[in-house]
Amino acid sequence: MREPSPEEKATLKWISTKCGHVKRDLSRNKRLTGKTLEFALAVVDHDSEIGEKLKAGEALTEYELHLMIDVLLLHIRLGTRKLDLPRRA
Repeated sequence: MREPSPEEKATLKWISTKCGHVKRDLSRNKRLTGKTLEFALAVVDHDSEIGEKLKAGEALTEYELHLMIDVLLLHIRLGTRKLDLPRRA
């Protein structure tokens, strides 16, 4: 297996950091805003029920929270699920 380039390492670190921000805010029932909301919407389908709730600032059910934190974000961090990333600043 080849060593990731510095740019790939930076991207992986950025993804991991964004996943951590989303997880922390959702776990605290805090509304997602700005770039964190954009990243979370890239993880879920914008038109999904979870995406609509995130846009509206509504609390997720326990099951939706589990899907977001324990399934979707984990697969993003592991690299087994690709997403159309928002542009990094």
